[in-house]
Amino acid sequence: MQKIITGFAVGWFHFKPARIFTALAILCFCQIGNELTAADIVAEGLILPSRSVSLSLPVEAVLRELKVQEGALVLKGDILAILYSPVESLEKERAAKQLDLAEFMLGNSEKLRSNAIISEEAARQKKLDCDIARIEARRAEAVLHEKTLYAPFDGFVLRILKEPGETVGRVDKVIDIVDIKTLHADAYLEGEWKERLNEKTKSTLEIPSMGGKKISATIGMVDPVVDPSSGLFRVRLLVPNPDMSIPSGIPAKITFEL
Repeated sequence: MQKIITGFAVGWFHFKPARIFTALAILCFCQIGNELTAADIVAEGLILPSRSVSLSLPVEAVLRELKVQEGALVLKGDILAILYSPVESLEKERAAKQLDLAEFMLGNSEKLRSNAIISEEAARQKKLDCDIARIEARRAEAVLHEKTLYAPFDGFVLRILKEPGETVGRVDKVIDIVDIKTLHADAYLEGEWKERLNEKTKSTLEIPSMGGKKISATIGMVDPVVDPSSGLFRVRLLVPNPDMSIPSGIPAKITFEL
């Protein structure tokens, strides 16, 4: 007999408040395709990005420049926004020049010391000066890095929350970015089926908004906890989307073949 997941208990919202958007996608399912077998379990879920983060910086500064627009595709390591000032940029250049000079003087002092022209103490002082210059150069670089917002992964710029000229406080959200190269969909099933599902269980997603397109998916996680108030447990499916042709936020029918 085919098993159809038709709904969930209200208590599930209290048990998993952070999953409210996923839970809302568990709708009453009214029809079953003729191709399903007696062992199939059918549920509904919402396709969501595998990662969605709000980016911020641990400093307070003025947003100087935005390098991206909403909807832009970015790669890991791309610069998204700059908060450092021109003075701080010049400080990096100054520190780099001082390091070049210190390294040159150190090289000369080593030659002079080898020929006994200068004392060992003078040569050590040049080495100390060079070490300090390296520290200053790294410090100037760190200041700029701390005030530069980088993309943590390949993805799309979803929202820009600050504009150039605005003051950005510590950990203020600046940009939201999402990763849709891998998607996921959560299904909520009755507890009696928990021991029947594992990572090897074959599963398929059917997407009505894309003309009933079917996609093979893998089970990434079976929730070890069954919600006592609803009797449901969560199964997360991983959906490959390398060409990013599948949008997120759309419902899908999920079929598990037991």
